[in-house]
Amino acid sequence: MLVLIRYSEIGLKSRYVRKKFEEMLISDMRKAFRYYGIKHRVRKTWGRIFVEVDNFEKATEPLKNVFGIVSFSPVIETEADIESIEKVATEYASIRNGETFAIRARRTGSHNFTSQDVAVKVGKAVENATHARVDLTNPDREIFIEVRDNKAFIFSEKIKGAGGMPYGSQGKIVGIVENEDDMLASWLMMRRGCIVDFACNAEMAEEVEKRMMWRDTDINIIEGEKYEFAENLATKIGAKAIVVGNEEFKKMHLPVFYPLLGFKEARK
Repeated sequence: MLVLIRYSEIGLKSRYVRKKFEEMLISDMRKAFRYYGIKHRVRKTWGRIFVEVDNFEKATEPLKNVFGIVSFSPVIETEADIESIEKVATEYASIRNGETFAIRARRTGSHNFTSQDVAVKVGKAVENATHARVDLTNPDREIFIEVRDNKAFIFSEKIKGAGGMPYGSQGKIVGIVENEDDMLASWLMMRRGCIVDFACNAEMAEEVEKRMMWRDTDINIIEGEKYEFAENLATKIGAKAIVVGNEEFKKMHLPVFYPLLGFKEARK
């Protein structure tokens, strides 16, 4: 099964940084697939990453949890000409009696047709084959078509990913974790690309290890006063900041991040 991977913020970076972050994202994807025992092959084009997997259902779990992936879709690949796209889209469209549909087309590269041409011509072919009615406002089924250079990709679902930035694309920090809120705070910083090493109480250490799965980290059991322990650990490993989940402000030599400030009210 071929899967199309989308990212968002990476695309705003310069060409050099974008390439570097793409490589980080692909590396993390490979680690995730190896962790889950999924055979895979990765390739990329400008703005998109594609991965072939032997078991898509099994692959959805790691893909949902790789930071940097905003969404992904299982796709059918064909040649980037109207006739090929019409043929595959018509075979792909499993529209039941009475359902409406819409074609959502986009195009990258040089072609002798526009995205609107694709939508109109493929929509007409699907309409003739299925006798379904087109509804661009509120369709029962959406068929997406991405034409990218000499290939076209057809799909009908977009599965939401974790978003954010690739793990490891930002600096290293220390996460103090004594409860679920602390774990969420560290998770939000990981989603921003930070590598997190943990200062945990004994009760949360096993939970942290389970949630980190394939990601590189060190887990340290807190000894003594937690802030002092975390700051000493940060100095030792070269971390640039500390993250906590509570609202207890503490003056320290290193910056302290409180990503849940305001977030708790939003969750109510």
